[in-house]
Amino acid sequence: MFVVEGVRLVEEALHYQSPASVLYVPEQLQATPRGRGLLSQVERQPNAAPTTPGLLAELSDVETSQGIIAAVPLPLLTPPTLSLVLVLDGVQDPGNVGTLLRSAEAAGVDLVVGLAGTADLWSPKVVRAAMGAHFRVPLVDDVDWAAVRPQLAALTAIYAATQQATLTYDQVDWRQAVALVVGNEANGVSAETLQLAHEVTIPMAGAVESLNAAIAGSVLLFEAARQRRR
Repeated sequence: MFVVEGVRLVEEALHYQSPASVLYVPEQLQATPRGRGLLSQVERQPNAAPTTPGLLAELSDVETSQGIIAAVPLPLLTPPTLSLVLVLDGVQDPGNVGTLLRSAEAAGVDLVVGLAGTADLWSPKVVRAAMGAHFRVPLVDDVDWAAVRPQLAALTAIYAATQQATLTYDQVDWRQAVALVVGNEANGVSAETLQLAHEVTIPMAGAVESLNAAIAGSVLLFEAARQRRR
């Protein structure tokens, strides 16, 4: 199970699968047109129950609740033939992880792998930042390279984003079946990843040494998407 909170994410949950349970505050949902539309759906759910603002606040992971929270079974998504894979290697900030999941969906990624040491892909903060990507992108969480390498065996290459690389991201043929690895915010990718991957970098002007992990990963993913549209 994982938890989704807020009008938009519960809408997504109801669209893609049936939540195991839903708690909602009717008067809060009635305050907006979108909330009223969701309320009409939720009231027809056999596993939904109204509650008080105080109780929902105790369960909520946010400072200001939108009046609804749901527990949802993990989606059972089967990845297609792998063409573009995103691997998160120790990315620890939940906001960065969620943003990368959202970018992965937008760029057409077939599978996201969270290696051990990466923030929990199903944590509430990651789920909020991903804006519904969890319902549409296959995810593999908390694994090591030994476990995931057989699944990636058919890929042509693995590329890791690093500062010291000489190969720039626009020199890579991203139309191949490839994996992109984004590493830890402070320390980059692991030594094991460096043994497996070709290093690739984003050239930068001025005195800037590096980009935020989510920004760097998104730049690389959308270069792959751009090339694949040709």
